[in-house]
Amino acid sequence: MPAAMQEEPPSLDALARFTEPAGNRSVRVQIAGLAVEFHDLPDDLADRMCVSYAAFLAPVGSGPALRTRVTAAPVDYFVPPGFAHGWEVYRMMTALEAGVFRTASYRLASWIDVARGEGQIALGRGDLDPAPRALENFLRSTVAWLALDRGGFFLHGASIVRDDRCFLFYGPSGAGKSTLAAMSRQGRVISDDLTLVLGGPAGLMAAGGPFRGTYTRGEPVVGTYPVAGFYRLRKDERTRVEPDDGGCFADLLGNLPFVVDQLPRHPWIIDRVRGLVETARFRYLHFRKDQDFWPGIDAAACS
Repeated sequence: MPAAMQEEPPSLDALARFTEPAGNRSVRVQIAGLAVEFHDLPDDLADRMCVSYAAFLAPVGSGPALRTRVTAAPVDYFVPPGFAHGWEVYRMMTALEAGVFRTASYRLASWIDVARGEGQIALGRGDLDPAPRALENFLRSTVAWLALDRGGFFLHGASIVRDDRCFLFYGPSGAGKSTLAAMSRQGRVISDDLTLVLGGPAGLMAAGGPFRGTYTRGEPVVGTYPVAGFYRLRKDERTRVEPDDGGCFADLLGNLPFVVDQLPRHPWIIDRVRGLVETARFRYLHFRKDQDFWPGIDAAACS
């Protein structure tokens, strides 16, 4: 039977009751030095991960990682899926307390402790939420918190590498991230959805990753690239770049998935991200989908 709806993910004590390993396989996913190891995976899920994340796999135990145990939960769902009767936005509850981040979505509940490098996944049995999708959402949320810990952030934005520099385009759902990535005829698209940004001695770097969104052309981009700038997207009748009016940073904060819900209770996150981007270039990109946007970006860079 589905678990009753609740307002927060299961507690650590509740998750500790799930002790049965879901399988006996292990997989390590590594993105620009951020590594997550999954232990006790069932065979079919491990095989699927080896295909989905092939460009980002590394030998298990080959360095520091957040080590996560996958346990079998004798429930169908932690959050009853409304899409059994129709479409709904994917629901995921989150909580951050004493450095432990907990989640619950339809088929999966979890906790991670970044400082200790440990975590647990409780995997339910319901087939309305495919296990690979549930696990990918866990991996995305884990990368978001690992990034903050390592001096970076995970951005809900499109990213395109051009002339060995990465241009980042962000905005709320419907702003045009997927449209922009699909219409670009220059450079290589990392993602039209999620991009890992890390700080370093030379400044901010965008990392190639497996979370490509709806963009499927070409091979996944691997490696890190200097960030050329952040562009808040605005659909318009004329393509042009406008200066930041002070609102670009606030909009950036609204596009930090898995983290944004915790900002009211944990304002240190805002300060950390502000410190990371204080020297970055922010602009508005007004664009229309039938007009090349790169000339506008180039012209603004020269002005």
